[in-house]
Amino acid sequence: MFKWKKAAATLLAAAVTGSFVACGESTANAMTIDGIQIKAGMYIYYSYNAYLQLTQDLKAQNSELDVTDNKVVKEQKMDGVSAETWIQNKALEYCKQYAAVEKKADELGIELKSDDKNDINDKVETFWDNSGEIYEKNGISKESVKAILENTYLTDEVFMHYYEVDGEEGVTEDGLKEFYEENNARVQYIQFDLKDGKGDDLDDAGKADMKKMVEDYLGEVQALKGDEDAMEDKMDDIQTEYNAYVTSISEEAAAETATSATDADGNEIAATTTEAAETTAAAETTTTAAAEDSAAETTTAGEESAETTAAEESSSDETTTTTGNDTAETTAEAETTESGETTTTTAPYANEKIIAKVTTDSDTKEEDVTYTPSKKAYDFIFNDAELGVPAMVEDDNAYYIILRRDIKERMTDDDLWTEDNMNSVIYTEYQKDFEDMRDKWCDDLNVEKNDRAIKRYDAFKIDMNSSSASN
Repeated sequence: MFKWKKAAATLLAAAVTGSFVACGESTANAMTIDGIQIKAGMYIYYSYNAYLQLTQDLKAQNSELDVTDNKVVKEQKMDGVSAETWIQNKALEYCKQYAAVEKKADELGIELKSDDKNDINDKVETFWDNSGEIYEKNGISKESVKAILENTYLTDEVFMHYYEVDGEEGVTEDGLKEFYEENNARVQYIQFDLKDGKGDDLDDAGKADMKKMVEDYLGEVQALKGDEDAMEDKMDDIQTEYNAYVTSISEEAAAETATSATDADGNEIAATTTEAAETTAAAETTTTAAAEDSAAETTTAGEESAETTAAEESSSDETTTTTGNDTAETTAEAETTESGETTTTTAPYANEKIIAKVTTDSDTKEEDVTYTPSKKAYDFIFNDAELGVPAMVEDDNAYYIILRRDIKERMTDDDLWTEDNMNSVIYTEYQKDFEDMRDKWCDDLNVEKNDRAIKRYDAFKIDMNSSSASN
């Protein structure tokens, strides 16, 4: 599912409840844009969308603000205007984007594919089965929901008309590959946490011992320089050893906190204290986390990293550095031979990660950015790491052995360069360009507002926190 499709599906699936009643004849349409009617239900949806965007922006400015309280939100200002005016302006913007895409699709002769139509129909029925009564009590009809979904699918189709390979804007596959290779790093790393068996920070002596251990491990990897596959295998072995080490020191810490007790007959029995039990559980979690950290997680700068609509923008403030890639083989697979024996084959590159460069804008706060595996390690990977040369990075909370390899070796259609991943790169690189183009289309549109409808369908009449509707 592409970006605009997914965003609308996510928001429409949310339960919205409120006190709207059936549309009156004079307020059935909120506005007409270049002959395209925006139904009341569509306007309500876009108003809800705008409300969510406003609460996110307000929260970003003041984390202490209770944006779950409609009265509090209504008292705020954004961009020099009241909350109510801001929501109306933003809802109008969304309506114009809807109309712009409808007009451009008609101009280009773009129609939805039968599979997309079937997908839309299925989603509408699902929404209605789950929340149909709620939508209707909010004044959102099934036809409005369908129109919104159809438009988001059309948005993807219009976008790809311009930016797919060999599309109208002249995008080439070689250019996309170059963009991907420049903005992603192929890495294997091991993270050695500076914690003792109880999960407490190591003292200076403990850190020195850990550093010596990591340096010894690094020496083992460096001894294989020139054979990158052998270095990766060695790092796999080191990861296994380190996992075992974490388990052992955690078990020792748990044993130290255990006490003795006697049974009814006076016989001494071992009794583990709550603290010991918690330490043991922590040990298991730490070991599992270390294993998972080195396990398969091939990622790409793709679909989930880009914010494309207010629905997506309202879902999270955090900018992440990696996104999922379901196409790469990253887990061990079990195979049965003719003799009936079961063997386990480890998928290639199982312990590698593809880490995407962080992309932010002027409004992004540094504390909202997540770096993989840490800021210092991330900076080393993208600024200082040499291909095929293992190195150690010292951070405040951990030491790392990092091996960066040539990503070009994996740019094949059965590995990193699948069609889905290529499309993800297209969205990452050209989404902003498309949105700027769409804004220009919007500038040329003629809007005829139905002020009575706009006043009637106030976003503040929607109960954002209740799962039941009221009349």
